[in-house]
Amino acid sequence: MILPNYGSVEDILEDVRAMRPRGGSAFGYCAATAYKLIAENKSLLSLDSLFAELEQVSKELLSEKPTMATIHNAKSLIVDSTRALVGDAELEQIRTCIIKKADIFIHRSAIALDKIGEFGGNLIQDGETIMIHSYSRSLMSCFAHAHKSGKSFAVICTDSQPTKESRWAIQDLTTWGIETTFVLDSAMAMIMPEADWCLTGADSIGITGAVANKIGTYQLALLAHKHSKPLYIATEIMKLQTNTIEGHPIVLENRPANEILDKKSEFEGSDLVKVVHQFFDLTPASYVGGLITEQGIISPVTIGTAWNKFVSMFDSVS
Repeated sequence: MILPNYGSVEDILEDVRAMRPRGGSAFGYCAATAYKLIAENKSLLSLDSLFAELEQVSKELLSEKPTMATIHNAKSLIVDSTRALVGDAELEQIRTCIIKKADIFIHRSAIALDKIGEFGGNLIQDGETIMIHSYSRSLMSCFAHAHKSGKSFAVICTDSQPTKESRWAIQDLTTWGIETTFVLDSAMAMIMPEADWCLTGADSIGITGAVANKIGTYQLALLAHKHSKPLYIATEIMKLQTNTIEGHPIVLENRPANEILDKKSEFEGSDLVKVVHQFFDLTPASYVGGLITEQGIISPVTIGTAWNKFVSMFDSVS
């Protein structure tokens, strides 16, 4: 998937509000690009106005997608780390630093996706059937690499209600000529015996290795465990939700009820019906066979060590 070449911060915010970015990596790209555009805005004539704009846009992005670790980490690695330089640097130096860090963030993400695809593609063997849920650029990179290497395999693809992101995966898979079976989320148990193993992406990972991803992932993990099918998670290291190191839980986004109702007025006026539209769930690390990352296939509980290696790339930028 080719990422948009955004011309304004408002274009980015509009896409995020409409949930157009495909996968957590794409949301991180949106955040990093927004920060770069703000730093390039010469109408912001002081450090105060520059950081006020950066904070406001960060607040809007996180308000829309609180579960996306890539947005949290883009802010931490690009904005917060640069703020620490204020007092020792002039406005133009701060602008340059933000732009450099945003470029590193975007570049490292692109490299990571390619390496994840390489390692995940190696994991896929001829004749296998892999079951997936939802959509992830990291996940699709695994299939792309396996396909390019000449492997023959099939994919079982769930619906991923209510926003049906799995249809994006089906578009790619069928374009590549890969045999794909499409099932409802509620058919996971019925179809699981036909899969050799399962694969999803991740929107956030806790320091314990727990994985936050599209609702239904935990259900998939439980069924995979019941049927002795390995579950792997294709993910960038930057998906670590760093505040979980301090004991904070991953915030699981809830969406408006009308997104899952047949009509907005359905159940209106009833005090007996509570509509729950939780968009993400949390899968414990014990159900995850491994994380397919740019550093290789690692145990979920070693994500903190992998993060320390990743974040060191930003330390020398000033």
